[in-house]
Amino acid sequence: MTPLITEVVSIYGLHTVVVLPDTAPRAVLIVRTPYDVHAHMPEALQWARRGMAVVTQDVRGRYQSSGAFRPYENEGADGLATLEWVAHQSWCSAPVIMYGTSYGAHCAVESTIAASDAGMDAVGGVSVAVPALGLGETARNVDGAFYLESRVGWWLEHGDRTRSPGGAIPDGALSTLPVARIGHRVHPPIAYWDHVIRAVRTDTERADNVSALSCPLLAIGGTYDWFAQDTIDLWTSWGGPAALVMGPWDHRLYRSARAQHMTQWIDGVLAGRPGTGGQMYGQRGDLVELNRWPSATQRVDLPGGRFVSDPADPFPSIPPGDDLRAVAARPDLLVLDFAAPATSMIGTPTVHINSAVEDADWAALLAIRRRDGRLEQVAHGLSPHRAVRLTPLSVHLDPGESMAVIISAHSFPRHARDLQSGEDQLTGTAMQIAERDITGVRVELPA
Repeated sequence: MTPLITEVVSIYGLHTVVVLPDTAPRAVLIVRTPYDVHAHMPEALQWARRGMAVVTQDVRGRYQSSGAFRPYENEGADGLATLEWVAHQSWCSAPVIMYGTSYGAHCAVESTIAASDAGMDAVGGVSVAVPALGLGETARNVDGAFYLESRVGWWLEHGDRTRSPGGAIPDGALSTLPVARIGHRVHPPIAYWDHVIRAVRTDTERADNVSALSCPLLAIGGTYDWFAQDTIDLWTSWGGPAALVMGPWDHRLYRSARAQHMTQWIDGVLAGRPGTGGQMYGQRGDLVELNRWPSATQRVDLPGGRFVSDPADPFPSIPPGDDLRAVAARPDLLVLDFAAPATSMIGTPTVHINSAVEDADWAALLAIRRRDGRLEQVAHGLSPHRAVRLTPLSVHLDPGESMAVIISAHSFPRHARDLQSGEDQLTGTAMQIAERDITGVRVELPA
């Protein structure tokens, strides 16, 4: 089969490229993107060779689409208009699947919600990968801690302009105080920065909206991705048949076999047997099938301790999977070792910190002491509360290996610093050295 680009059209000013197979399409994929439709053409051609029609569109205000780009604001309405246009095309006699990665996943979900609200039964399935589900969801983690490095990086690289300028984070920019001024001090300036730092998460509203959807879902995420828990939460709250694929991948999904999983899922949707349940791949490539996301039911109680934290020299954020031995020697932390309650663990851990310190951020890292001496980080989290939800994990311990939790005050530059002066971490400038006194720690781990 020889796929051809058959149409380049404008749908209410939205630049749209349609790729059709040379036979009647088995399915129609709609991809709405802020990253340039032409960057998606190699993938669109591959899907067309598999018998799919692919409708790829620049979102409003990006690349060749008219209007102003207002991130995370217009995608439901514009997606609905695109769905209505597709439904009236002569080649659209197959199920329509909304498909997107990162920001494109937000477009897919919002378009499906808008279609449902309009009473339009046009979406046959939704496939998302590493979903960036909203302005607040990308600005803050599930506990409300502000994502500093990734937000400065994304807005400099892609920004609120017509095209992605691709700028790198300037040296020293992430240490700028107040954080609220970073958008004005980098080049090019981030005009939308004030919206970013004020953004709040809308988890409850989104869960209510997607729980009303009846079409199938495929959610692909990585335990090393910023939005890992959001991927899981979307799967657990979805109203229709929902499938989850997770593994030790970051936002790029390198080695995740995403196309293979999506092809198998589409085949199931077209056969009337959409996949359900979860597939969790461990760091060794092992696969565990899940009917639901495991609860954290194993409880480990640990003693407390004391450390002094300096926001001028904050405890650093560590990439997932890295060896923590060097940073574990720092004085501004508490390291608590314990025997692992199980040799295999899948789920989302939580660390509860008992302390009289109020109005403070708490960071927690979970690690495995491997037999070769490494202190391997397997989960991390930061919270403005004394309960810290860590990132999802899938790990296995060999005989003789144990675990440790590391408590500190910062995870910089992944997250903005706690200034410890009483000033707001995003608008304040005064920093203060502070003592953290902990009377006990409880670690809740999945069985």
